[in-house]
Amino acid sequence: MREDAGLATAYRLLWLAVVFDLLAFGIGFDWDRRWHATHAFEDFFSPPHLFIYSMHFCATITLAYIAFTPDLRRWFGPTFRLPGIPFPIPGAIGLAGAGFAVVALAGMFDAIWHTTFGLDETGWSLPHSMLGWGLFVAFLGIRSCRVALRPWRPIGWPSAAVFGFLIAATSAERFAGPFATNLSPEVIQYVSRIPVLANEPAFQHTTRMYLVAGIDRSNGLFVPLISLSAGMMLGLLHSFGARRWLTIGLATLLSWTSTLIPFVIPALIVAIGGDRRGSPAVWFLAAVGFAFTAAAIWEGIPLGALAGVPLFIVGSLVANVIWGVVAVPTRRGVLALTALAGFAMPALTGIVDLALRARIP
Repeated sequence: MREDAGLATAYRLLWLAVVFDLLAFGIGFDWDRRWHATHAFEDFFSPPHLFIYSMHFCATITLAYIAFTPDLRRWFGPTFRLPGIPFPIPGAIGLAGAGFAVVALAGMFDAIWHTTFGLDETGWSLPHSMLGWGLFVAFLGIRSCRVALRPWRPIGWPSAAVFGFLIAATSAERFAGPFATNLSPEVIQYVSRIPVLANEPAFQHTTRMYLVAGIDRSNGLFVPLISLSAGMMLGLLHSFGARRWLTIGLATLLSWTSTLIPFVIPALIVAIGGDRRGSPAVWFLAAVGFAFTAAAIWEGIPLGALAGVPLFIVGSLVANVIWGVVAVPTRRGVLALTALAGFAMPALTGIVDLALRARIP
């Protein structure tokens, strides 16, 4: 009876952490975008920022409670030791905790950045990039925790839907960055003319960087980079074992919310084609379908698709490596994934951001 109670508590607390982060980065991010479009920038401590980081703090505290309670953490799989922690920690919780730590560090950097530069911040800045990649690692860890509970709590359709959504939402545009979020030069200019933002010199500088460097979906780099992201996203969904109808549904939702990035095309092809290992040609067809459709929609000519097809496949192979860490989170794997995704990638995009700032006044 005590064991059943411990398992049930661990399961509920994991869901509670997920709910906190869904509130933080689902509602909070949308609120933050709307806030900046209607309120002049004053400082980092705006209501949406406070909501985002307080909700994430609640999720962190919930995960920490699981980690520091022996009867709860023992359900989350094999353990390893980390410096500063007096007991062996389950690998799944270690992966999630590493992502949460990266997000917290990104929040600190973001506060410093906004205090210094106001709204002059591209999606490639070190704080914004670290926040995105930190969430990616954190949600991989949350999914690893759910996979660890699978022997006792099989993954039903609610878990498949929610955790599948976390996979899709954090990886679908991961490598494309502002190439994906900036639809066209016309949309960038339209946003810059919103009255509140038009009176923000800092935001206008970011706008100039995007326009001068051509950082939008019409750029030839968009299709290759979004293909790499899409391949990784679909590979992670497939590894998680999401139902075919659910994969198609999530891809359709992403296609709509991303404004016509055709994620649904490869999802349909993979769902119809069956298991990946038995049908590698299916994944090649999915790559062709996605890259050429994205190129036709956003470039007008399918030149970027020539690079997009192999990069989609590379993305799916990257997903295999990542899922190996999620399924069996060893100390080496957790540290390597955190170092590469949580620190190396933000550092790389941060260098790109600084180069743009040096070149475009």
